[in-house]
Amino acid sequence: MQIIIGIFQDKEDVTKFIKRRMLDMTSLTEVGPFFSKNQALLWMDELHSRIDNSEIAFIPEITAKELQWYGFTFEE
Repeated sequence: MQIIIGIFQDKEDVTKFIKRRMLDMTSLTEVGPFFSKNQALLWMDELHSRIDNSEIAFIPEITAKELQWYGFTFEE
């Protein structure tokens, strides 16, 4: 089993990611909100460093300053 870790602002981005990777939506865990991208990145990096079999898989390229940040994990 591998844990996939990412951050997002728009839930639609996560939905597209799930479809591309053909992941099971039932293993989704969401956390947040984080109030900055930096805070979300710190969470993601810390979690990745603690889970041996993990992959950082999703960081949005386009961001909106007025939106909060969230994190997610999936089991694959």
